[in-house]
Amino acid sequence: MPVQNRPKLLQKNWLNLLFSLLCGAASVLSFAPFGLWMLLPFTIAGFFILLFYTQTAAASFRVGYVFGVGLFGAGVYWVYYSLHLFGGAIGPLAGLGTLLFVLALAFFPALLASLLHRFDKNNFWLVLLAPAIWVLFEWIRSWFLTGFPWLSVGYSTINWPLAGYAPVGGVFLNSLALVFCSGFIAWVVCHRNIASVISAVVAISVTVGGGYLLQQIEWSQPVQDRTVDVTMAQGNIAQELKFQPNLLDDSINLYSELSESGAELVIWPESAIPTVFSDLPVWEVEFAEQMQQQGTTVISGGFTSNEDFSQFYNAIKVLNGSEDQVYVKRHLVPFGEFTPFRNIISLLSDLITIPMSDLSPGTGPVHPIEVNGVHYGMSICYEDAFGSEMRAQFPDANVLINVSNDAWFGDSTAPHQHQEIAAMRSLEFARPMLRVTNTGITSLIDHRGRIVQQGPQFEAVAIDVEVTPREGITPYVQLGDWLAVLLSALMVLVCVIRERSSGRDNR
Repeated sequence: MPVQNRPKLLQKNWLNLLFSLLCGAASVLSFAPFGLWMLLPFTIAGFFILLFYTQTAAASFRVGYVFGVGLFGAGVYWVYYSLHLFGGAIGPLAGLGTLLFVLALAFFPALLASLLHRFDKNNFWLVLLAPAIWVLFEWIRSWFLTGFPWLSVGYSTINWPLAGYAPVGGVFLNSLALVFCSGFIAWVVCHRNIASVISAVVAISVTVGGGYLLQQIEWSQPVQDRTVDVTMAQGNIAQELKFQPNLLDDSINLYSELSESGAELVIWPESAIPTVFSDLPVWEVEFAEQMQQQGTTVISGGFTSNEDFSQFYNAIKVLNGSEDQVYVKRHLVPFGEFTPFRNIISLLSDLITIPMSDLSPGTGPVHPIEVNGVHYGMSICYEDAFGSEMRAQFPDANVLINVSNDAWFGDSTAPHQHQEIAAMRSLEFARPMLRVTNTGITSLIDHRGRIVQQGPQFEAVAIDVEVTPREGITPYVQLGDWLAVLLSALMVLVCVIRERSSGRDNR
């Protein structure tokens, strides 16, 4: 497309890059805590419009890369807090690490833009090809190099009709529906005729309407005549104090005091016991007897090890159950819980001093923890970002429990984004979630992904809630992410066949 056919506003390359950067950064406003969900379809559409009028592959790459810098720079800036304020890295090193992380993530939209440029910019380009490749790259980002699915655009749909797609195909199907709508918005701007307007209105209405109709389906049912009184204990122990050995007794005493509600179940957050459980045998026996007298079962985050203490695990344990039930974290956080390529980058691990950062992942089959006949599907912190892995605990799990320590992120947007991710898991599996954190946000999320009750941040509180266990299977439990992935791949295939057919016709 000749430059003169482009809108005047898009004929200057530096303006294109600035607009792309702003579209990427503004997209973050659609996620928690801002919740401006109607903004995201238009920021993505703006990005697609820029790519539609971009002339060369190199220019497309630059536009995509700048969009990624805006999106991830505004969206995951809080990595700096983890490295500097709590990881012990000096400010410049933490800033450099955060910058490199953002620049690495920005390659995904840059590669998307470059790949799109290889195709003829016909109608399918915006409404099928662009959304499909977008979702395929989101999916790849969720597992490549252990995965980082943060800011998948489907998470922003948790509070609008497109949320109905989540129990069917998970967050990536929500992403596909949202970006499909963005493609039609861009199509209207690029083609500017009545046919494009009518087609866009019909397509967007059908997509949003389909999500609304799916929202009316109850994918799970309450377990008959069963509710559970739960106390969620939020200790609010500062991250810089949490692992100091001389403060261990203070931490345990605080959580013990928060557990005196007499509830059927009490949950402590991730690493509430900041040492190996076996280090506290006398206290554990005495505490178990005390809780047993008041009819309470306590589940706590902490650490376990193998017999010779050569490997350590991030874990959840039932402190006073009838049998020894332990869940061990499977999906560890790179650099936070283990150092990849340790022999190559040992210097970096020496400069960033994160406690308990040399852990091993759990292995073997995953089973829910059973307390008084209710099965609790477990996840620890970052694991709730991987719905495809949490499927292993279904259909047995009646309630989800996620214990986290979001103190790593300080007073940033990260705890809010994390809660939004957890809400998507409740929606996908149609199960309520008890989300218990060290400094907040501790909350009860219902089976539709709605926040029923939440506590304040940065306060030591015991939050009493009542949860209803549920049973049943959503399509997502059976299909996982494959429905969205295969549908996206099919859309790409249609575009490839169309392109080759057009090439033969032209010849």
